[in-house]
Amino acid sequence: MELRKAGYELTHKRVDTYEAMTAALQDDEWDVVLADFSMPRFNAMAALETLKESKLDLPFIIISGTIGEEFAVEALKAGAHDFLIKGRLARLLPAIDRETREAKVRRERRETMEKLLVTVRARDEFLSIASHELKTPITTLELQLASGLRLLRARDVTEVPLERLESKLVVALRQVDRLTALVNHLLDVTKINAGQLTFSRATTDLGKLVDSQIARLDVAVKRARCEVIVHACHQVIGMWDRRTLETVITNLLTNALKFGEAKPIEIRVEREGELARLIVKDQGIGIAPDEQARIFQRFERAVSSQHYGGLGLGLWVTKQVVEAHGGNIRVESVVGAGSTFTVELPLGETTSS
Repeated sequence: MELRKAGYELTHKRVDTYEAMTAALQDDEWDVVLADFSMPRFNAMAALETLKESKLDLPFIIISGTIGEEFAVEALKAGAHDFLIKGRLARLLPAIDRETREAKVRRERRETMEKLLVTVRARDEFLSIASHELKTPITTLELQLASGLRLLRARDVTEVPLERLESKLVVALRQVDRLTALVNHLLDVTKINAGQLTFSRATTDLGKLVDSQIARLDVAVKRARCEVIVHACHQVIGMWDRRTLETVITNLLTNALKFGEAKPIEIRVEREGELARLIVKDQGIGIAPDEQARIFQRFERAVSSQHYGGLGLGLWVTKQVVEAHGGNIRVESVVGAGSTFTVELPLGETTSS
């Protein structure tokens, strides 16, 4: 009656056993527990222990006509938030308001801490993966340069087999490319997190951009033993940021090469109305249905980092760039039968059609 007089709309349940209270706490969401101190088959202290067992953070207020000061102090020490005397309920509403507010603050603080812990764990995992990913090409680069230097020092320069020296330089350049890509990923992530990813839009031919990135990844394509087949419509041109779109194309093609199992990869560049469409299809290991949404999240991957390298950032960066262009990206995949990534981008205002 007191609560309704104050304008509260109540949902309530009366329980007087451990079993009934346990069931009530499991079945519904509550804001506060009001407990009599002494009941025939239950009491406030037992009810308080039941609430603790549930792990719910709810205000627990005792209302009794028999509780003495000693028991009241004991109850507060045990975790009760307040106690009131029956017949003198002037403090009931202020007590409920105060305790529900404080409970909300505790929940928000707890949720913030949980999110912070998740972020810290993700950061630590990322730093571990990043350290490993950066260390691998640096080690290879160091070995190739040291080997080439020993080769030059060991004999007359004119007697150095050029093909051996060339092969070492090719491997070294490949590692420099890999390091550059990793550093660019890290820079993109930093800019996206800081809201500083800026675009310089210009008239861009998507088909030509795809061709240039395939040529740049020629060594990786040959190493993966994947035939890359391109189907491009004539002049799919839009107002896009060239550098970040290069990142999108590179990320999708690199993924296809990594997981394509040496099978052909198809790339399509199409236009439908005012939309450009980029489709990258491989015939590799595929992605399980429950992993398909997760792979676009930061630091997430659908495979073990022990078997496949990478920072777990490529698809997240890709999604951020595509959406910043006003587009969207989706994946269709069957485990063991490959994956198809589709990017759709609005053309924007262009100088030619």
